[in-house]
Amino acid sequence: MSNNSDVIIVGGGVVGLTIARHLSLSGRKVSLFEKGACGQEASWAGAGVLTPTNPHRQDALHQFRDHSLKLYAHFCVAVQEESGIDPAYELCGELGLLLTENDVRIAEADVRAVADQSMPDGKSVIEVLTPESLRDLAPWLTTELFGARLKRSTAQIRNPRLMAALYGACEKAKVTIHEGTPVVEFVMEGDHVVGVRTDKERFSSEVVVLCTGAWSSQIDKRLASLMPVHPVKGQIVLLKMDERPFGPVVSRGKQYLVARQDGHVLSGSTEEPEAGFSKRSSAAGVSQLMTRAMAYVPGLSQASVVGSWAGLRPGTPDDRPYIGPVPGWPGLMAATGHYRSGLILAPATAEAVLAMLDGQTYAIDLTVCQPGRA
Repeated sequence: MSNNSDVIIVGGGVVGLTIARHLSLSGRKVSLFEKGACGQEASWAGAGVLTPTNPHRQDALHQFRDHSLKLYAHFCVAVQEESGIDPAYELCGELGLLLTENDVRIAEADVRAVADQSMPDGKSVIEVLTPESLRDLAPWLTTELFGARLKRSTAQIRNPRLMAALYGACEKAKVTIHEGTPVVEFVMEGDHVVGVRTDKERFSSEVVVLCTGAWSSQIDKRLASLMPVHPVKGQIVLLKMDERPFGPVVSRGKQYLVARQDGHVLSGSTEEPEAGFSKRSSAAGVSQLMTRAMAYVPGLSQASVVGSWAGLRPGTPDDRPYIGPVPGWPGLMAATGHYRSGLILAPATAEAVLAMLDGQTYAIDLTVCQPGRA
């Protein structure tokens, strides 16, 4: 087997697999390297919530996220057709809990911000529900509420299924996948990156795309100053009810409850930047998630506890990903640091990487995501 590729992808999470599939479908010869098993880190650990950003934002990253969300339904259909595995995409909606009168005022401002938008069925994208309407529509919620913000455009997928579907789609697209194969260094000719080296072999390519998430500064420490990435641990608890207790995602700030159709409920998540690379579940984290779950949906006190786990999100100093050529490293491109939005941004990130490799101007100005930014 030849060790030459057009593109080498380093990292087999949702971003790396999506880019690999997209580039291979464009006609490129693609190889992907993953130090462990593909899709088993942060991409697997999340809850699969696909929610839009603050409706008052109009910046480039907001546009990028909004565009990626619009791609998602077709993206899931495509990878299912290619792999035979259903990622379980569901337009489920989201109930954001309003605990104060100020929460209600903010939610009402959100409604005004999207007044000119609607769902395909003509219903408003965001609606503020009163406590009275919630008692009829969501009797399983706590009554200690000032209302809820209903986001009708929020969807969910099942992360492990999406990872398996993407893996199968990459195989069908003839991506060469090397699992259990950590890249130990970039191969250089002068100042150009021309491939990668594992502990056993050298592999050559025209371009290397770095998609290693929280580990993105590990291959070469010189990258840490150009695109610093740090792990942010997030813990999740998995519960089980006899049947699905509710449909919409329930959220309060960065906390959420996600109910699957088979009765499983995910309660997440913590945010622990001080934890380093530890993925250990802690009693404090589990207790916090359980307490809030039962406070928001009292019926969950009867749920069985299936287990808990943690994932390491790739955080950046300004909470923006790095997408584009790495300055001073010709031949190296970054697509990493997506923090809590790797699942959401994966389809649009793959589009952007392909456009950049083709020398085209991407439809959205991603200067704010450029590696090496001040």
